[in-house]
Parts: sequence; structure tokens; C-alpha cells
Amino acid sequence: MKYAFNKLNFIIIIILIILILIIKDNNQDTIKDNNQEIIKEDNNQDTIKDNNQEFNNYLQSFKENNNRKFPFRYFTDINNNVLPFVAVTGFFRDDNAKNKYYEYINKGINVFGITAYKSFPNKEMLDGSEGLYERTNDFNYTKNIKNWLCCFKDNKKYGFSDYNNIIDISESDFYNIDETNIKEEKKYDFIYICNKDSDSCPLNGWNAVNRNFDLALKCFPIMINEFKLKGLIVGRIKCGLEEKYGSNLEVTDFLDFYTLQTKMHQSKMLFVPNIFDASPRVIAECIIKNVPVLMNQNILCGFKYINYETGEFFSNEQDIRQSLTKLINKMDKISPKKWWSENYSNELCYKKLRNYLTDVFKDSLYGYMDNIDQIKFIL
Repeated sequence: MKYAFNKLNFIIIIILIILILIIKDNNQDTIKDNNQEIIKEDNNQDTIKDNNQEFNNYLQSFKENNNRKFPFRYFTDINNNVLPFVAVTGFFRDDNAKNKYYEYINKGINVFGITAYKSFPNKEMLDGSEGLYERTNDFNYTKNIKNWLCCFKDNKKYGFSDYNNIIDISESDFYNIDETNIKEEKKYDFIYICNKDSDSCPLNGWNAVNRNFDLALKCFPIMINEFKLKGLIVGRIKCGLEEKYGSNLEVTDFLDFYTLQTKMHQSKMLFVPNIFDASPRVIAECIIKNVPVLMNQNILCGFKYINYETGEFFSNEQDIRQSLTKLINKMDKISPKKWWSENYSNELCYKKLRNYLTDVFKDSLYGYMDNIDQIKFIL
């Protein structure tokens, strides 16, 4: 009996030893597996870190002008760190530009569109001053690009559909009022800006079409001869204007940015006969200086800036007299600058752009914008 008991104890002890060895071995395997997982996770984190650093280096390269390409615009936060957004603002002019679009997409950059160039993205409305590639390339902008800053009244006319996420934001919204308090003498009753295309001053040149030089020529006799206004024409030297209007019209060549801003200060109004111009920034640059605008009501974009406080609309040489009279009579009663300060500013527009982009690209930002509340253009 005693022998049987000892034998049973011996068997139990052997079984316990075997179980302990099995458990120990399994624990070693588990520890080994866990260590391997930790090593693998560390390697993955290092890879992610390296990839993020490589991506960020790619983004920051856009600070250099030679790394930026038309028709793209690039964006930063308020500390000038480049953000993962690129905007297409006009038609591709060659395969290099189109390939750059696909490069941005493949790199993981969030690409959206801006209606900042003529009828873009509708190439059917382009005139002959545009290149053959722009007019015939089959890239479908509104199908390939879902999200848009759009300034058009009837966006369906320009190729947009319910597929597109559209918000009313223009590049020309991003201005603060001019607080320099410059007291320039008003030398000119109006200023008109239309850089020259060539010495022959063709009416079908790129600038002439964009700034509607043809209509301007029809309006000048009314403005200068009938209303006795003194004008400044920027960019149209040797186009016959000097001889025709003499001392009542000053004509200059192209002006650098700062000189042009001074000339705006010296003008009582901005004359904008433009139609095929998607929200020209000169409109905003004048309004923030308290200079009202006489604007063609058929302009593609920019119409949203004109109201009682900021100017008047006209459509042709037949109705300009009425509009011009109304604007002249209210000059001392209106404040374009005050209206702008109540509706636009850099800070307001930076936040509006940030909110829009973080909403439409929320599934691909991965927390990238969590601590960023403003987005601005790289100028």
C-alpha cells in the first residue's frame, strides 16, 4: 500500500515537472513573440517617422519659388510651415503641369480647385488668346477635382455638378484694409489697368481680352470728353491714347506693385470694364484704400464686392453715363474701406479656408490640422 502511494506521488511529481516545463517554454515563446512584436512596432514607428519626415521635407520645399509651378498655389499656416494642400487655379499648359498634378496626388497631397483664371475650369469658353493645349486637352477638371473655391454665379454653367463641394471663396478675399493712412493727393479721376500685349496693341491680345480694352476704348470719350475726367491708363503706352486725349489722360508702361499701389491711392475710382477676369485682385486693392469701383456687371467674378458703399455697375458704353453719374454724386457719402473691414480680412478668410479644407479632407488629414486654425496662400 505504501509502495503504491509512493509510486502515485512520484507520478504526480513527474507530471507537475512536465507541466512546469511546458508552461515555462510557452512563457518564453510568448515573451519572444512579444519582444518580436515590440521590435516590429518600433520598426514600423521608425518607418512612419521616416516617411513623415520625408513627406514634410517635400512639403517645405515649396517655400522655394523654383519648386512651385503654374497653375498651382501652395499654402502655409501662420508660422509659414507649408501644409499638405495644393490648389489648381487654371488650365494645364503642358503635360509637365498635368504630370505634376498626378505627382501631388500620389504623394498624398490634398488637391482642390480655385476659379481664379478666366472661365476655368470651363475650357469651352476660352478665347483664341489661350494656347492650343489649354483649349484641347481632355483633362476633366470638375470630375477629377471634387472640392472647389468657386466665385461664379451660375456654377453649373462652368462644369460643376452636385458631385462637387463648392464654397464661395476667392483669392481676392484675402486682404486687410489699408491702415497706412497715406494722404495722397487725388491726381486722377479714374485709373484703368491693362498691360500691353505687343507694340501693335491688338484687341485680341491676352491682356486686351481679359481687361476688355475694346469696351474701354468706347468708354474713354464719354469719361474724358463728356464728363471731363482725368484718367490714368496703366500699361498701354504707344497705343494712340496719348495723342487722342492729350493732358486729360496719363498713360504709363507696366508699373511695379508698390508704384501701382501709390497710383491707386492717387485715384478717385477704379474703372473695370473686364468680363473674362475671375475676380481681379486690383478690385480688392482699391476698395481697401477707400477707392470705389465702376465695374462691368458681366464680369465673371468680383461682382460680390460691389454695392452702394463700394461702387456702381455698368454694362456698356450706352449705360455708363448713368452709372458714372451715380458714382460721382455719392463719392463723399460712401466708405468702401469700412464695408471691406466689416466683411473681409485676412484672419477671417484664413479661418474660413481652414474650416472648409479640414471638413472636405477630414478623412485624409490624420490629425495634421489639429493645432492649426488658419491657412494662407504662399504669395
